[in-house]
Amino acid sequence: MMNPKIYVEALAVPMLPRVHNPWSQTCPMEVSYTGAEDRQKRLEAHLDCPAPVLILVGNAAGYEETRFTGIPFTSEKVILDGLVPRVSLPIGTTRLSKLHEPLHERMADIVWKALHEHGIAHKTVLCNAVPWHPEGERGSKSNRNPSAREIQLGRIYLQSLLDMYPNVPIAAVGAVAQASLADLGAHFNSLDDPSVFGYQAFIESIEKLFL
Repeated sequence: MMNPKIYVEALAVPMLPRVHNPWSQTCPMEVSYTGAEDRQKRLEAHLDCPAPVLILVGNAAGYEETRFTGIPFTSEKVILDGLVPRVSLPIGTTRLSKLHEPLHERMADIVWKALHEHGIAHKTVLCNAVPWHPEGERGSKSNRNPSAREIQLGRIYLQSLLDMYPNVPIAAVGAVAQASLADLGAHFNSLDDPSVFGYQAFIESIEKLFL
């Protein structure tokens, strides 16, 4: 069974066309020259989660969150606001991107607000069915739906992550996440997509998991 460090090192290996690998590639819009290494450390810290109570699976890494932070469902703003347990910026670092304002993503805001509100932010493991960033028509500043090949490769890594946390409840947000988990034969619950249905619907769907 993999541990977080080996899992993250494995994530850094694939290099696919029109796909950005946050754990082995840097981006012209980021501040640090060691961005990929920094993201590896942040993801390892996030995955070093004692006694998790939930694994939350999304579709694919996005340019406003995982591409810069290395953690799914997590934007630069969420990191800077100190909302991610076990994760901090290197000493002397105040930003991740060179953009005028910190990268901000609605789903990331809602997910972390809900996790803190429900008291499980420090006990939730976040991941994506396709862990890398499928770039859209505008390249680094856009997303696209992952291809069948990318989803197939992502399932290998998703299974490895699930194996690290046996018997932990799994929840899925999005069609790709749901299909990948179903193909793996995993038992999971589907949550309302916060980017579509908003905060209240999302936290209510989380609360139902623990009834």
